[in-house]
Amino acid sequence: MLALITSRIPGPVTETVDRDPGILTLVFVCARAVRSGTEAAFARRCALARAAGGPNPL
Repeated sequence: MLALITSRIPGPVTETVDRDPGILTLVFVCARAVRSGTEAAFARRCALARAAGGPNPL
């Protein structure tokens, strides 16, 4: 679909400075990785507590 849209544009498009230069994308990807890593670590901790017979933190 994007190829169809870009093929209809008569000339090159100039992007303004306020467009996402990739830095914002990198920040969001890193934040998502940290968050999923934190959730995985918490799940491992809960599993270890259950395996040891301790209280379930949830």
